[in-house]
Amino acid sequence: MRFAIIGTNFVSDMFMEGALSIKECEVVAVCSRNPQNAQRFAEKYNIPNVFDTYAEMCAWGKFDVAYVATPNSTHKEIAEFFLNAGFNVFCEKPMASNYNEVKEMVACARRNNVYLHEGVLPLYSENFKIIKENLYRVGRIRQVNINMSQYSSRYDAYLDGKNPTTFRRELCNGATMDLGVYTLALCIALFGEPKSTQSASVMLDTGVDVSSASILVYDGFLVNLAYSKANNTTNRFEICGEKGSLIMDHPTRLQSVTFKANGSGECVELAVKHKGLFYYEIEEMIECIKNGKTESDSVPLDMSLALHKQLTRIRANGGIVFPADEAKE
Repeated sequence: MRFAIIGTNFVSDMFMEGALSIKECEVVAVCSRNPQNAQRFAEKYNIPNVFDTYAEMCAWGKFDVAYVATPNSTHKEIAEFFLNAGFNVFCEKPMASNYNEVKEMVACARRNNVYLHEGVLPLYSENFKIIKENLYRVGRIRQVNINMSQYSSRYDAYLDGKNPTTFRRELCNGATMDLGVYTLALCIALFGEPKSTQSASVMLDTGVDVSSASILVYDGFLVNLAYSKANNTTNRFEICGEKGSLIMDHPTRLQSVTFKANGSGECVELAVKHKGLFYYEIEEMIECIKNGKTESDSVPLDMSLALHKQLTRIRANGGIVFPADEAKE
Protein backbone atom coordinates (compact mmCIF):
# COMPACT_ATOMS: atom_id res chain seq x y z
CA MET A 1 0.00 0.00 0.00
CA ARG A 2 1.41 3.38 -1.03
CA PHE A 3 1.78 6.12 1.60
CA ALA A 4 2.46 9.83 1.10
CA ILE A 5 3.86 11.84 4.03
CA ILE A 6 2.87 15.41 4.84
CA GLY A 7 5.27 16.87 7.41
CA THR A 8 8.86 15.96 8.25
CA ASN A 9 9.32 16.37 12.01
CA PHE A 10 10.71 13.70 14.33
CA VAL A 11 7.44 11.73 14.42
CA SER A 12 7.73 11.22 10.66
CA ASP A 13 11.09 9.55 11.31
CA MET A 14 9.38 7.28 13.83
CA PHE A 15 6.71 6.51 11.25
CA MET A 16 9.38 5.55 8.74
CA GLU A 17 10.91 3.08 11.20
CA GLY A 18 7.60 1.23 11.28
CA ALA A 19 6.96 1.62 7.56
CA LEU A 20 10.33 0.13 6.62
CA SER A 21 9.60 -2.97 8.69
CA ILE A 22 6.34 -3.79 6.84
CA LYS A 23 6.60 -5.29 3.36
CA GLU A 24 3.18 -4.05 2.25
CA CYS A 25 3.95 -0.45 3.21
CA GLU A 26 5.64 1.66 0.53
CA VAL A 27 6.30 5.37 1.10
CA VAL A 28 6.22 6.99 -2.34
CA ALA A 29 6.05 10.73 -1.67
CA VAL A 30 6.75 13.46 0.87
CA CYS A 31 6.03 17.17 1.21
CA SER A 32 6.77 19.83 3.82
CA ARG A 33 6.19 23.54 4.38
CA ASN A 34 9.97 23.78 3.97
CA PRO A 35 10.90 22.21 0.61
CA GLN A 36 14.50 21.69 1.77
CA ASN A 37 13.27 19.59 4.68
CA ALA A 38 11.18 17.48 2.32
CA GLN A 39 14.18 16.95 0.01
CA ARG A 40 16.45 15.92 2.89
CA PHE A 41 13.79 13.54 4.23
CA ALA A 42 13.34 11.99 0.78
CA GLU A 43 17.08 11.48 0.39
CA LYS A 44 17.37 9.94 3.86
CA TYR A 45 14.71 7.31 3.13
CA ASN A 46 14.99 6.99 -0.68
CA ILE A 47 11.50 8.38 -1.24
CA PRO A 48 11.10 8.92 -5.00
CA ASN A 49 8.69 11.89 -5.14
CA VAL A 50 8.98 15.28 -3.41
CA PHE A 51 6.33 18.03 -3.47
CA ASP A 52 6.31 21.62 -2.28
CA THR A 53 2.65 21.50 -1.21
CA TYR A 54 0.13 18.89 -0.23
CA ALA A 55 -2.21 20.21 -2.94
CA GLU A 56 0.39 19.32 -5.58
CA MET A 57 0.84 15.92 -3.96
CA CYS A 58 -2.91 15.33 -3.98
CA ALA A 59 -3.19 16.33 -7.64
CA TRP A 60 -0.42 13.84 -8.51
CA GLY A 61 -2.48 11.22 -6.68
CA LYS A 62 -0.35 8.08 -7.09
CA PHE A 63 -0.78 6.88 -3.49
CA ASP A 64 -3.40 5.23 -1.28
CA VAL A 65 -2.91 6.85 2.14
CA ALA A 66 -2.00 10.38 3.24
CA TYR A 67 -0.05 10.44 6.51
CA VAL A 68 -0.61 13.81 8.21
CA ALA A 69 2.17 14.77 10.65
CA THR A 70 1.84 18.55 10.67
CA PRO A 71 1.09 20.92 13.62
CA ASN A 72 -2.13 20.11 15.48
CA SER A 73 -3.89 23.24 14.30
CA THR A 74 -3.57 22.15 10.66
CA HIS A 75 -4.79 18.55 10.99
CA LYS A 76 -8.42 19.21 10.14
CA GLU A 77 -7.79 21.32 7.06
CA ILE A 78 -5.22 18.94 5.57
CA ALA A 79 -7.02 15.72 6.47
CA GLU A 80 -10.32 16.93 5.03
CA PHE A 81 -8.56 18.04 1.84
CA PHE A 82 -7.44 14.45 1.23
CA LEU A 83 -10.66 12.86 2.50
CA ASN A 84 -12.71 14.96 0.10
CA ALA A 85 -10.40 13.88 -2.71
CA GLY A 86 -11.14 10.24 -1.88
CA PHE A 87 -7.87 9.33 -0.13
CA ASN A 88 -7.50 7.36 3.09
CA VAL A 89 -5.95 9.41 5.91
CA PHE A 90 -3.65 8.46 8.78
CA CYS A 91 -3.74 11.50 11.09
CA GLU A 92 -1.31 11.90 13.94
CA LYS A 93 -2.67 12.41 17.42
CA PRO A 94 -4.43 14.50 18.48
CA MET A 95 -6.72 14.21 15.48
CA ALA A 96 -7.66 17.89 15.66
CA SER A 97 -7.73 20.97 17.88
CA ASN A 98 -11.03 20.19 19.62
CA TYR A 99 -14.11 17.97 19.68
CA ASN A 100 -16.07 20.01 17.12
CA GLU A 101 -13.27 19.70 14.58
CA VAL A 102 -13.04 15.94 15.14
CA LYS A 103 -16.82 15.62 14.64
CA GLU A 104 -16.52 17.38 11.30
CA MET A 105 -13.57 15.22 10.24
CA VAL A 106 -15.42 12.01 11.10
CA ALA A 107 -18.48 13.22 9.20
CA CYS A 108 -16.26 14.04 6.22
CA ALA A 109 -14.68 10.57 6.23
CA ARG A 110 -18.06 8.87 6.49
CA ARG A 111 -19.56 11.06 3.76
CA ASN A 112 -16.71 10.14 1.40
CA ASN A 113 -16.62 6.49 2.54
CA VAL A 114 -12.86 6.56 3.10
CA TYR A 115 -10.66 5.41 5.98
CA LEU A 116 -9.74 7.87 8.74
CA HIS A 117 -7.23 6.76 11.35
CA GLU A 118 -6.00 8.49 14.54
CA GLY A 119 -2.42 7.63 15.50
CA VAL A 120 -2.70 7.05 19.25
CA LEU A 121 0.26 4.67 19.41
CA PRO A 122 -0.33 2.45 22.47
CA LEU A 123 -3.91 1.49 21.60
CA TYR A 124 -2.78 -0.57 18.59
CA SER A 125 -0.09 -2.63 20.31
CA GLU A 126 -0.27 -6.30 21.22
CA ASN A 127 0.55 -5.45 24.84
CA PHE A 128 -2.45 -3.14 25.09
CA LYS A 129 -4.63 -6.08 24.05
CA ILE A 130 -2.94 -8.11 26.78
CA ILE A 131 -3.85 -5.44 29.34
CA LYS A 132 -7.51 -5.60 28.29
CA GLU A 133 -7.52 -9.40 28.40
CA ASN A 134 -6.01 -9.46 31.90
CA LEU A 135 -8.07 -6.76 33.64
CA TYR A 136 -9.98 -9.54 35.39
CA ARG A 137 -6.85 -10.41 37.38
CA VAL A 138 -6.98 -7.21 39.48
CA GLY A 139 -10.54 -7.86 40.66
CA ARG A 140 -12.67 -4.81 41.34
CA ILE A 141 -10.72 -1.74 40.20
CA ARG A 142 -10.24 0.93 42.84
CA GLN A 143 -7.54 3.23 41.46
CA VAL A 144 -5.67 3.92 38.22
CA ASN A 145 -2.51 6.02 38.04
CA ILE A 146 -0.92 7.22 34.80
CA ASN A 147 2.11 9.49 34.81
CA MET A 148 3.84 10.67 31.66
CA SER A 149 6.45 13.38 32.03
CA GLN A 150 9.09 14.07 29.41
CA TYR A 151 11.44 17.04 29.38
CA SER A 152 10.93 18.64 26.01
CA SER A 153 14.00 19.08 23.84
CA ARG A 154 12.55 22.51 22.99
CA TYR A 155 11.93 23.67 26.55
CA ASP A 156 15.46 25.11 26.79
CA ALA A 157 14.67 27.23 23.73
CA TYR A 158 11.53 28.51 25.47
CA LEU A 159 13.54 29.37 28.59
CA ASP A 160 16.00 31.26 26.38
CA GLY A 161 13.17 33.51 25.19
CA LYS A 162 12.60 31.84 21.85
CA ASN A 163 9.21 30.66 20.59
CA PRO A 164 9.48 26.96 19.69
CA THR A 165 6.51 25.30 18.00
CA THR A 166 6.04 22.94 20.95
CA PHE A 167 4.64 25.73 23.13
CA ARG A 168 2.57 27.84 20.73
CA ARG A 169 -1.11 28.46 21.47
CA GLU A 170 -1.92 29.15 17.82
CA LEU A 171 -0.64 25.67 16.90
CA CYS A 172 -2.80 24.04 19.62
CA ASN A 173 0.18 22.56 21.46
CA GLY A 174 1.20 22.02 25.08
CA ALA A 175 1.44 19.17 27.56
CA THR A 176 -2.21 18.09 27.42
CA MET A 177 -2.33 17.86 23.63
CA ASP A 178 1.06 16.17 23.35
CA LEU A 179 1.25 13.83 26.37
CA GLY A 180 -2.11 14.04 28.13
CA VAL A 181 -3.91 12.70 25.06
CA TYR A 182 -2.08 9.37 25.51
CA THR A 183 -3.05 9.03 29.17
CA LEU A 184 -6.68 9.91 28.48
CA ALA A 185 -6.85 7.61 25.44
CA LEU A 186 -5.79 4.64 27.57
CA CYS A 187 -8.67 5.35 29.96
CA ILE A 188 -11.30 5.81 27.25
CA ALA A 189 -10.20 2.61 25.50
CA LEU A 190 -10.21 0.55 28.71
CA PHE A 191 -13.03 2.04 30.78
CA GLY A 192 -15.12 4.25 28.50
CA GLU A 193 -15.98 7.86 29.29
CA PRO A 194 -15.77 9.02 32.92
CA LYS A 195 -18.75 10.30 34.88
CA SER A 196 -16.92 13.56 35.58
CA THR A 197 -13.47 15.15 35.46
CA GLN A 198 -11.48 17.69 37.45
CA SER A 199 -8.33 19.23 36.00
CA ALA A 200 -5.72 21.88 36.68
CA SER A 201 -2.87 23.21 34.55
CA VAL A 202 0.39 25.14 34.92
CA MET A 203 0.37 27.66 32.09
CA LEU A 204 3.21 29.29 30.18
CA ASP A 205 3.01 32.88 29.00
CA THR A 206 2.53 31.55 25.46
CA GLY A 207 -0.96 30.37 26.43
CA VAL A 208 -0.35 26.61 26.61
CA ASP A 209 0.16 24.28 29.55
CA VAL A 210 3.59 22.96 30.47
CA SER A 211 2.14 20.48 32.95
CA SER A 212 -1.34 19.36 33.96
CA ALA A 213 -3.18 16.86 36.12
CA SER A 214 -6.67 15.39 36.02
CA ILE A 215 -8.89 13.19 38.15
CA LEU A 216 -11.43 11.09 36.26
CA VAL A 217 -14.38 9.74 38.21
CA TYR A 218 -15.74 6.28 37.30
CA ASP A 219 -18.16 4.01 39.13
CA GLY A 220 -16.18 2.64 42.06
CA PHE A 221 -12.75 4.01 41.19
CA LEU A 222 -10.74 7.12 40.36
CA VAL A 223 -8.12 7.71 37.69
CA ASN A 224 -5.20 10.05 38.39
CA LEU A 225 -3.49 11.52 35.32
CA ALA A 226 -0.33 13.65 35.42
CA TYR A 227 1.82 14.85 32.56
CA SER A 228 4.54 17.45 32.04
CA LYS A 229 6.96 18.71 29.39
CA ALA A 230 9.22 20.50 31.88
CA ASN A 231 10.68 17.54 33.77
CA ASN A 232 11.46 13.85 33.66
CA THR A 233 10.14 11.30 36.10
CA THR A 234 9.43 7.58 36.31
CA ASN A 235 6.68 7.14 33.75
CA ARG A 236 4.26 4.53 34.98
CA PHE A 237 0.81 3.12 34.32
CA GLU A 238 -0.94 1.20 37.10
CA ILE A 239 -4.38 -0.38 37.30
CA CYS A 240 -4.97 -1.23 40.95
CA GLY A 241 -7.71 -3.54 42.18
CA GLU A 242 -8.75 -5.55 45.20
CA LYS A 243 -6.88 -8.67 44.03
CA GLY A 244 -3.75 -7.03 42.63
CA SER A 245 -2.35 -4.57 40.11
CA LEU A 246 -1.36 -4.45 36.48
CA ILE A 247 1.83 -2.41 36.21
CA MET A 248 3.13 -1.08 32.90
CA ASP A 249 6.50 0.50 32.25
CA HIS A 250 5.46 3.42 30.03
CA PRO A 251 2.09 4.73 28.85
CA THR A 252 3.07 4.81 25.17
CA ARG A 253 5.58 1.99 24.79
CA LEU A 254 3.93 -0.67 26.98
CA GLN A 255 6.97 -2.93 26.71
CA SER A 256 6.32 -4.46 30.12
CA VAL A 257 2.98 -5.62 31.56
CA THR A 258 3.26 -7.18 35.02
CA PHE A 259 0.55 -8.51 37.30
CA LYS A 260 1.40 -8.20 40.99
CA ALA A 261 -0.94 -9.95 43.43
CA ASN A 262 -2.02 -8.29 46.64
CA GLY A 263 -0.95 -10.11 49.78
CA SER A 264 1.44 -12.71 48.34
CA GLY A 265 3.21 -10.22 46.09
CA GLU A 266 3.44 -12.83 43.35
CA CYS A 267 4.47 -11.27 40.02
CA VAL A 268 3.65 -12.54 36.53
CA GLU A 269 5.11 -10.91 33.40
CA LEU A 270 2.47 -10.90 30.65
CA ALA A 271 4.00 -8.77 27.87
CA VAL A 272 5.14 -9.99 24.47
CA LYS A 273 8.18 -8.55 22.71
CA HIS A 274 7.40 -5.14 21.24
CA LYS A 275 7.85 -4.88 17.46
CA GLY A 276 8.18 -1.09 17.32
CA LEU A 277 6.09 1.99 17.98
CA PHE A 278 4.43 2.32 14.57
CA TYR A 279 4.51 -1.29 13.40
CA TYR A 280 1.16 -2.35 14.82
CA GLU A 281 -0.94 0.59 13.69
CA ILE A 282 0.44 0.73 10.16
CA GLU A 283 -0.12 -3.01 9.83
CA GLU A 284 -3.69 -2.75 11.14
CA MET A 285 -4.54 0.18 8.87
CA ILE A 286 -3.34 -1.73 5.80
CA GLU A 287 -5.35 -4.81 6.75
CA CYS A 288 -8.50 -2.79 7.46
CA ILE A 289 -8.33 -0.97 4.12
CA LYS A 290 -7.66 -4.22 2.25
CA ASN A 291 -10.78 -5.66 3.88
CA GLY A 292 -12.94 -2.70 2.86
CA LYS A 293 -13.21 -1.12 6.31
CA THR A 294 -13.33 2.65 6.81
CA GLU A 295 -12.13 2.78 10.41
CA SER A 296 -9.81 0.97 12.77
CA ASP A 297 -10.83 -2.07 14.78
CA SER A 298 -8.62 -0.95 17.70
CA VAL A 299 -9.52 2.76 17.64
CA PRO A 300 -12.90 3.14 15.90
CA LEU A 301 -14.08 6.65 15.08
CA ASP A 302 -16.60 6.67 17.93
CA MET A 303 -13.68 6.13 20.33
CA SER A 304 -11.87 9.10 18.82
CA LEU A 305 -15.01 11.18 19.28
CA ALA A 306 -15.27 10.15 22.94
CA LEU A 307 -11.58 10.85 23.48
CA HIS A 308 -11.77 14.35 22.04
CA LYS A 309 -14.97 15.23 23.85
CA GLN A 310 -13.19 14.52 27.14
CA LEU A 311 -9.90 16.09 26.00
CA THR A 312 -11.70 19.33 25.14
CA ARG A 313 -13.42 19.30 28.56
CA ILE A 314 -10.12 18.70 30.36
CA ARG A 315 -8.54 21.65 28.58
CA ALA A 316 -11.51 23.85 29.48
CA ASN A 317 -11.24 22.80 33.12
CA GLY A 318 -7.56 23.70 33.12
CA GLY A 319 -8.07 27.04 31.38
CA ILE A 320 -6.39 26.01 28.11
CA VAL A 321 -8.13 27.80 25.24
CA PHE A 322 -7.02 27.73 21.60
CA PRO A 323 -8.01 30.02 18.72
CA ALA A 324 -9.93 27.07 17.23
CA ASP A 325 -12.10 26.98 20.38
CA GLU A 326 -12.82 30.71 20.22
CA ALA A 327 -13.83 30.45 16.58
CA LYS A 328 -16.81 28.26 17.63
CA GLU A 329 -18.09 30.63 20.28
